[in-house]
Amino acid sequence: MSSLICFTCMGLHWTRIHKVQCKRCVQRISRMCGGEQGALQLTFVAFTEQKEDIEKMIYPARLASLAFPSKSRQGAAGMNSPSTEADSTSHTSESLRRSNLVKLDLSDGHTLYSKLVVGADGSKSNVRQTAGIKTSGWNYPQSAIICTVEHIAENDCAWQRFLPSGPLALLPIGDNFSNIVWTMSPEEASRHKSTSPEDFLKSVNHALDFGYGPHPNSSSLDRYMERLFSGIGDTAASTKECFEVPPKAIRLISERMAFPLSLMHSHDYVSKGLALVGDAAHTVHPLAGQGVNLGFGDAAALANVISEGVSVGADIGDLSLLSRYEKDRKAANVAMAAVLDGFQKMYSVDFGPLNVLRAAAFHGAQYISPLKKNIISYAMGDRKSPLFS
Repeated sequence: MSSLICFTCMGLHWTRIHKVQCKRCVQRISRMCGGEQGALQLTFVAFTEQKEDIEKMIYPARLASLAFPSKSRQGAAGMNSPSTEADSTSHTSESLRRSNLVKLDLSDGHTLYSKLVVGADGSKSNVRQTAGIKTSGWNYPQSAIICTVEHIAENDCAWQRFLPSGPLALLPIGDNFSNIVWTMSPEEASRHKSTSPEDFLKSVNHALDFGYGPHPNSSSLDRYMERLFSGIGDTAASTKECFEVPPKAIRLISERMAFPLSLMHSHDYVSKGLALVGDAAHTVHPLAGQGVNLGFGDAAALANVISEGVSVGADIGDLSLLSRYEKDRKAANVAMAAVLDGFQKMYSVDFGPLNVLRAAAFHGAQYISPLKKNIISYAMGDRKSPLFS
């Protein structure tokens, strides 16, 4: 089968996607599949042009091999004898056309040909490995427990508490449900994964409340910082704000999964006929929840490049076109990875002077309103630098 774009993704979410225009299709699909971990199989979604619509075909299978267009393949496609060409003109024409496409052999026996393959299959990307793209990075001495919980009341806020072993984050997903990402040592992760659901929920609620120390109160430093910077901007924090505890978790909804944490960055995001997005291109420490934002940025940038290429009749698998996506995203992703790696190392050291500097930096971010806005804007991908500009 020949297709316009072939997406690879961990998970089976594709039944919710309908026929849409090319740009919206790319954006929505890329966002859904960036960095999905722990799923059972790899899903291929091939999109073929049907007049003005995009027709989807779903292939719940694994990638067996990946072959990119090359001069040798193009030459081989045209080396038929005159008699063969006379007998199989249509077959030769199809072979010549396919010689310019990426060939994907799937584990279920299907073979796909596509102008562009988008690898969005997570940090252990089979597409990236099959394409031979190298990576650099290192492992952290931490693991993360991830799962979904139900709260006693609706949760519409993202929460994060920094604990001695690592941050615990609650990420709302609608109604009374949240995803948990809890960073800790590998030994602790193994213990929390194997404990009973009831004991695990007790540990979560204990950690989010006062289990690791008393609730923080405003100090003289807070009051001084508030007075000092109260005239800067219009949203300075107030020392009258009280410590809040998120809604209590009452039920474990999903299986608990544990995975080691690492930093990884692909040397290349693209090659002819291939683009990597999300965790397939880069992984970062989850302490600030930036992995998904980086994936969103990748998806939006690639969608824009594809849309612009389609509008001028360009080959969407052309390396010069895809390189614009890599140029746009690589610098931003490397910068964010460096920032998060710095935060991880900063919180891994318990040293008096460093602790004071760390506290002062966070107080500044809390009470200097313009700086706080810039940091938030940078984390959302709206700015290229968290500092004033």
